Formats: sequence, C-alpha cells, structure tokens
Amino acid sequence: MESKHKNLLIGVLLAVVLVMAVGYAAFAQQLTINGSAEITSNWDVHMENDGASATPSSTMGTTPSGSVNVKEGGLSATFTAELISPGDKVTFVVPIVNAGTLDARLNDIVLTSTTPSMDIQDLVATSADGNIRYTVTKPTVNPLTAGSGRDTVTIVAEFVDKAEGQDNAQNVTADLTVTMNYVQA
Repeated sequence: MESKHKNLLIGVLLAVVLVMAVGYAAFAQQLTINGSAEITSNWDVHMENDGASATPSSTMGTTPSGSVNVKEGGLSATFTAELISPGDKVTFVVPIVNAGTLDARLNDIVLTSTTPSMDIQDLVATSADGNIRYTVTKPTVNPLTAGSGRDTVTIVAEFVDKAEGQDNAQNVTADLTVTMNYVQA
C-alpha cells in the first residue's frame, strides 16, 4: 500500500511539474508589435498684405495719413497713423487667412502697449491724456475653415475731440499691440 501512495505522490508531482512547464512556456513567449504614425496636416493661419488697407477720414478737412505693413510670414503687422486734428481717424483692415489643413478658431484677442498709462478696456485702448483711442473689431468668422477660411480684423486709430473744454494734445504718440490667438477648432 505504501508503494501505491508513493506512486500516486510521484504522479501528482510530475503532473504539477508538467503544468508549471506548460505555464512557463505560455508566458515566456516573445510579443513584438511594430507600427508607425505620420502627421500630414499643417497649421497656417496668417495675415496678408494683399487686401490690407489704411483708410483716413477727417471731420476738420485735413486728411490724416496711415499705413499698414504685414511682415513676411504674416504673423505680425505694423500700423502707422499720423492724426492731425481732433476727429481724425485712420481705419486699418487686415485680412486673416487659414491656408492650413486644420480648422482654426479665434481663442482670444489681447491688447498691450508700451505707452505709459495706456488704459485698455476690453477691445478699446485710450492714451493717458485721452487724445488717442484705438478700437479693435474682432473677426466674425469663427472657425476659419481649413484651406479657404478668410476674415478681417479692423483697428481704428482716432484723435479724440475733447469738447469738455480740455486742451487737445499735440505731438502725442501711443502704441498698441494686438495679439490674436488662434487654436485648432
């Protein structure tokens, strides 16, 4: 009887070793995964010189002057206005184009200035003496569709007529930086 128990014990141990060997073989296999990815889209939202304009107007009869120049690459533009009399305005219109393959959405517009004490409220900036005011009208097309989306940003620089008896300034300068942040739509 003892030999029967020994044989049974040896058989069970062999079965356990066999199960362990099969389990190890199953888990010891090598798994190889190969793959690649490529991005073929491009981001190209920019301003264009073609269609950019500076339109002067005056209530006093002396025509102010202005110019706009979109820098190469279309990511920045320079606006210049020479306002002569109270009531003078120069309206700048600059085209914005989405030539990329991704739709673009205007996230926000930020106005900043290096002119001391420039008061900026929403999309209106006024010089400290109140004589120069910039008003920015944000683009209305949102989102700009990929490949063909177009819109414009309008900036009006004006010599504010202070009718409250305050003196209008002469030889005043006020700068403004308009940053438009577009994101993928």
